[in-house]
Amino acid sequence: MYLALSWTVEAKLDLKDRKILFELDKDSRAGLGEIARKVRLSKEVVFHRINRLVSEKVILKFHTVPASYRFGLMAYKVYLRLGNISRRDYGRLINYLKGNDAIFWIGVCKGRWDMMFGIWAKTIEEFFIIHDQVLDKFSKYIHDKELSISRENLQYNRRWFYHDTLDPVEFNFGETQGRIALDEKNQRILDIMADSSRVKLVDIAEQLGVSPKVVAYRIREMEKREIIKGYKVLLNPSRMGFCTCKAFVFFKNIDREKKKHFIEYCKRLPNLINIVITFAPWDMELMFETKTYEEYFGIMDGVKEKFNDIIKIYDSVLISSEPKQRFLSKE
Repeated sequence: MYLALSWTVEAKLDLKDRKILFELDKDSRAGLGEIARKVRLSKEVVFHRINRLVSEKVILKFHTVPASYRFGLMAYKVYLRLGNISRRDYGRLINYLKGNDAIFWIGVCKGRWDMMFGIWAKTIEEFFIIHDQVLDKFSKYIHDKELSISRENLQYNRRWFYHDTLDPVEFNFGETQGRIALDEKNQRILDIMADSSRVKLVDIAEQLGVSPKVVAYRIREMEKREIIKGYKVLLNPSRMGFCTCKAFVFFKNIDREKKKHFIEYCKRLPNLINIVITFAPWDMELMFETKTYEEYFGIMDGVKEKFNDIIKIYDSVLISSEPKQRFLSKE
């Protein structure tokens, strides 16, 4: 299958670059002055370094992470095993998925699955409308498929940028959070910020026809109410000499306390960036960024050995690219 690796040469990142990326990964909306103080550089140097990281495709996107579950949305993920598909038709499939507003994430991969994509939907019927549209158009290339429902999503900052002994920063959202209604202006603010968390207040205000102070107040209130969970960066791991791997963990003899202990252990692994608790044939997904595929297997084999009382098996994929990532559905 076709692995979409748009960059093969590792970018030259020094310690200052890694420190800037480390801060942006925790809060991609942080001001230049705040970042400058933390990395001990001038605002001008930070500004130029961020622009260079963007131009060199190390940073692909600054995005806002809203609590989409609180808007009545569920995250469904579809996993495809493909065959007899040309490079041209493979590109058509990716472009078709990218053009669908309900699809929030696409992962091109190798291993158990060749492609994965996520769909926001408020009902199972709404999900199957989108699901069936994709399958009706590309069914002749699909040899196998699976479905999962994401119950809880835990995202962590990248601690491998440089040695960091602080606790990981966690973005936690899922089915346990209460529902909330958005008014039209907050919905529009989120829609604008979903594609660029660093967008200026004045630019948002101009689009909404209100003052920047009103926009700032509304954003602060959404942060306080945890409608906005945080701000992240979409990075290109291959440009930093890393590969992205996902483990599908099948449990046995599991209970709430054992699962909690397992998560607490895994989230402190420096290369772990994401945990998803799912309803699927597997029970949990763990995403890592490592220097090599072998390093990933070393980590996961160690996890399996430590928790052999609850881990039955695990499957794996290597994610070569993420052509789409948007944490908010376009209504």
